[in-house]
Amino acid sequence: MPSENVTTDPVQLHYTLTSDDLLDGFAAHNRGIPRPWYLRWLSTLLTVGLLAVVFVSSALSGNVAAGTAVIGGVVVLVVVVPVVVGFSLLLRRLFGGSSWIYRLQVRQIMRGNPALSQPMEATVTDTGVHLSSAAGQSTTSWAAYPLHVETDRSFVLLASERRGGAVLVLPKRGLDATGLAPLRSLLAAHSRRLS
Repeated sequence: MPSENVTTDPVQLHYTLTSDDLLDGFAAHNRGIPRPWYLRWLSTLLTVGLLAVVFVSSALSGNVAAGTAVIGGVVVLVVVVPVVVGFSLLLRRLFGGSSWIYRLQVRQIMRGNPALSQPMEATVTDTGVHLSSAAGQSTTSWAAYPLHVETDRSFVLLASERRGGAVLVLPKRGLDATGLAPLRSLLAAHSRRLS
């Protein structure tokens, strides 16, 4: 159904943005962006590649006998690679993936922009999203947010599938009881949902 033919009443949200709301938005943005497998394992692959370059260059330069370089390469493959992979998995488990980075970002954003902690009103219409608070007002058309992700806590409007794109978080707690379905239909009509 084309967005030009959709007419829906405006949906209003009244909320005060919290750190948890922003964290939910950043995490949803991260989950919604597909990444190649090699980017997740970049540090591990670089470590193994660097060790391979060291052994090959040592063998070719004549500083180390070829047999010693081969034995060193086997030791690296049998011992060092599993240790590096295990250490990488352990760090991801301890730090919760990249969520600790998002926590740092959210803390800096909230500390640097006290206006974000003020009560806000968002009006979502067929033309876009209008935000107003004591700090000011802004209106953004749907072209600025062609994508969205729905989480348990919020609707997250995304400017791009790339990292670093703008993120607008609309917490579900800001809706009244009847606002959830109309907001979903507006988002379905004007932006593409990422899973």
